[in-house]
Amino acid sequence: MVNILFYDFISYTQKDLAYYLKKAGHHCKNILYKMRNAYEDDFFEYRFGQYLADGDFDCVISMNFHPLVAKICYQYRIKYLSWSYDSPISRDYMEYYQYPTNYIFLFDRMEAQYFQSQGIEHVSHMPLAVNINRLTSTSLSASPLEKEAYSSDISFVGKFYDSSLKELLCLAQDYDKGFIQAIVDAQLQVYGYNFVEDSIKSDLPERITAGFANAGIKIDCDGSGELSKSGLVHSINKEVTRRERIVLLNLLNQYYDVNYYSPECPKLLEDVIYCGTVNYLSDMPKVFRLSKINLNITLKSIQSGIPLRALDIMGSGGFLLSNYQPELAEYFVPDRDVILYESIPDALAKADFYLAHEDARHSVINHAFDVLNAHFTYPMRINQMFQTAGL
Repeated sequence: MVNILFYDFISYTQKDLAYYLKKAGHHCKNILYKMRNAYEDDFFEYRFGQYLADGDFDCVISMNFHPLVAKICYQYRIKYLSWSYDSPISRDYMEYYQYPTNYIFLFDRMEAQYFQSQGIEHVSHMPLAVNINRLTSTSLSASPLEKEAYSSDISFVGKFYDSSLKELLCLAQDYDKGFIQAIVDAQLQVYGYNFVEDSIKSDLPERITAGFANAGIKIDCDGSGELSKSGLVHSINKEVTRRERIVLLNLLNQYYDVNYYSPECPKLLEDVIYCGTVNYLSDMPKVFRLSKINLNITLKSIQSGIPLRALDIMGSGGFLLSNYQPELAEYFVPDRDVILYESIPDALAKADFYLAHEDARHSVINHAFDVLNAHFTYPMRINQMFQTAGL
């Protein structure tokens, strides 16, 4: 049995991970707290330190990496295991990643390789997992009213990433504006490889910062007073993702019944049915099962990994139509276990085919479900984490 202090910031997967840790016989002390500052919080630091000093804990676990938790764990010489379902993780935390007490698990292989190349010692690639029992029992419990509300040809659940790129470029030189626009346009056409970061030279963010400085305006993206390369890259990736989501939903809506669930309601989607937000635990699995097709349009910053949303769709018994992601094609057989598109026209053609062929759709759903049961369970991931951390 492992004695765990579990930091809970109200993440999507917290309850599922805690459930399987306890089911395996481990003891979890859950600390629920929303930090005011990622680096400094005197009350949290004092109280969390007290728990570590007074308890006999073998490790601390959290979903996502929290720099202040890492700092406290290093001070008390206790192992800190963090498993991220967000990507990319911040490069502003580099000094905190270097603590030898850290064990950092990232679901995107290419991101893990980047941090390993920077000399971060305990960074591992580990895909995410799903609680299939919870997802299926929830998705099958829909009432008649919910079935009517959530049924559709095509659904999309997600954000639209209101990128700051337009604001960042407002004072940029015409050449730089054109160059970045060309990157956005080109990346929209390419699936399976993100070349945004490789295309940005270090002097480009410096020129954008200088343009604001000349106008007496300070850029404060990450507290450094200037635009970093990673900040610009992330802004471009969000803009590419936003455009792809809006374009694809609008095109599909010309032919099919399309619903989208999001905190945002973009003006460019006025003709698509906006359904507001949907509760992650109680309602989202029902949307996935009752929609004939569920779209996964991955944030472009996720270079190779399988987003949690894609796994949730398949784990709920839903049909997944996703942009091409290298790890999806690695773990699932394309056109048998998962349907991947490699362009907007390809997405339209595949949506058309699978809406017209119900038997083929259900065959994909069943195959995907088998792969999840074999390779994406919480007990498997917990064992991998503990083995890596020597617990």
